[in-house]
Amino acid sequence: MEIQRFNDPKLYYQTIEAYLLQEEAVHCMMLGISKSLMEYPDYYDTVPYLVAIADKDRVVATAIKTPNYKLLLSRCSQSEAIVKIARDLAFDEQYLSGVIASEPEATIFAQAWYSLRAASYRQAFALRIHQLEKVESLIQASGYLRQARASDRTLLTSWIQDFEREALGDNKPQSDSVRWLALKLQQGNIYIWEDNIAVSMVAYGGATPNGIRINAVYTPPEYRQKGYATSCVAAMSQKLLEQGYQYCFLYTDISNPTSNSIYQKIGYQPVCDITDYSLFCS
Repeated sequence: MEIQRFNDPKLYYQTIEAYLLQEEAVHCMMLGISKSLMEYPDYYDTVPYLVAIADKDRVVATAIKTPNYKLLLSRCSQSEAIVKIARDLAFDEQYLSGVIASEPEATIFAQAWYSLRAASYRQAFALRIHQLEKVESLIQASGYLRQARASDRTLLTSWIQDFEREALGDNKPQSDSVRWLALKLQQGNIYIWEDNIAVSMVAYGGATPNGIRINAVYTPPEYRQKGYATSCVAAMSQKLLEQGYQYCFLYTDISNPTSNSIYQKIGYQPVCDITDYSLFCS
C-alpha cells in the first residue's frame, strides 16, 4: 500500500477522479474542491494537502485539506489506508482542526489521530448529503430569483457572516468571507430571492462531472417562515438542472429537522450521513 502526495491539482484530480465517481454524491465536495483547485490554483496562499493511497496501483482512499479547513476523507474499505493518511499528516506535523467523512472512516481517522497526537475528538455536526434529480412542484413564495449584483455586496457580506455564525458557531473556520463573496460575484454563482426587497440567498459551486452543489442558503430571521428559502432553493435547483446538470447536491445538519423536511419536499433525497469531528490537542 503506497501513499502519494500531490503538488499539482490537475495530476491529483486525474488520479482520484474515477475512484471518487464511484459514489459521486458522497464525494461531491471533494470532487468540487479538486476542480476548483485546478481552476483557481492561487486561491490559497499555501499548497493544500492532496493525497491518495493506492493498493496494487488501485486507489483505495484519498484526502484533501485546504488551509484553515478540516480534512476531507473519502470512503475507504481498508482501515490501514486511513491510518496511513493520519500517520503521514502526523509525521509532517500538520495541524488539524478536524475531519469530515462518512462512517466508519471518520471515527477510524479520529481514533488514529488520538493515538498519534494525543488529540481528543468530539462530534461537531452530524451531516446528511442529499441529491436531487427533479424539482417537485411547490407553491411558490411571493417574489422571484435573481442573480446577485455588485451593489448587493454589503448586504451579502453581512448575511454570509451571520450565516457562518449561526450554522457553525464555535466551529466556524477562519474563512475569508469577503474573498469568497468576491469570487462568487465574479463567477455569477450567488443568487437572491427578491420580494420587493432582498429576503433570502443561495449560492452554488463545486461542480462534479455530472452535478453541482447548492450551498450558503440563508434567510435573515425577520423574513423566515414565509417560504422564501424553499422557493429560493427550488428555483436555483431547477435553473441548474436546465443548464445541463444531472444532479444537485446539498448538505444538511441532521439536527435541523425543518430544513431536512423542506429540502425533501423540493425533491432532495438522502444519500449518505457524514460525521464532522473537531480535534483537540491535549
